[in-house]
Amino acid sequence: MFSIVLVCLGVFQEYIMTNIAQLVKLGHTKIYVLTNAELIPHFEPFSDLVTLVPVETLNDSFDFRRHSTQDKDYRGGFWHHTSARFFVLYEFMAKTGTQNVIHIENDVLLYYNCDDVLTAPLKDVTGICVPFDCYERSISSILYISDARSFAKILVNYDYGKNDMYNFSEIQKKTYLVGHFPIYMDEHGAGVRGFVSTGWSRFGGYIFDAAAIGQYIGGVDPRNRPGDSRGFVNETCVIKYADEGAIVWKNVDDMCRPFLRIDADIPIFNLHIHSKELALYT
Repeated sequence: MFSIVLVCLGVFQEYIMTNIAQLVKLGHTKIYVLTNAELIPHFEPFSDLVTLVPVETLNDSFDFRRHSTQDKDYRGGFWHHTSARFFVLYEFMAKTGTQNVIHIENDVLLYYNCDDVLTAPLKDVTGICVPFDCYERSISSILYISDARSFAKILVNYDYGKNDMYNFSEIQKKTYLVGHFPIYMDEHGAGVRGFVSTGWSRFGGYIFDAAAIGQYIGGVDPRNRPGDSRGFVNETCVIKYADEGAIVWKNVDDMCRPFLRIDADIPIFNLHIHSKELALYT
């Protein structure tokens, strides 16, 4: 059984509550939230359904706080916290012995139970899986971590001067421990389209959203672009979903779920709701 682990550092993000509610609706029972002690009261509505872990009780064995050169002021330390979460995740796993972790960002919705879909594809994976949207960039909208020992071998290569999106691609070149959540189905295609589709058949035909699908459906963070930005095309992602097919919604087992319709309907495992309007897509 997978442990679902969310991380909320520095600033409470109200939409995380919609995220948790969706996880519960899908039947997940091992849900952890790693957060600052001062933020724990915000999670009171789910106190019986999630395990809350104050990050102040965890070590900092990589001395991340001292090494990080990421901006600690912008939007409450956004860039600092996006990298800090990996080291918090490691410390939690190392302290508790937790294995087989699925970490999702706070603005990411799942549409399937991880135990139902991911158990077989990930059973022999050592290290992590993350969606890449080009050769040089991964987005940890959804991240699988097999165990603390393997994660430590990855984090020892972490470049504290780069943001989180440009670290795992460099680490992948140095270690065999970084795998893929495929964002498209062109698994045997040439070049970068094949690269970002790596593992599609192993995952049973599901695709995963790094960021571009959720941005296309719901737009981007209004702090980045005010107004209605639905239809936004991510400039970095090599798959332009608007040109590939249509995003459709189907009611499956009493839940509305997204699919990429091309010749067939390809199930989308998660959506990165960059606009933060998660409640619109549950």
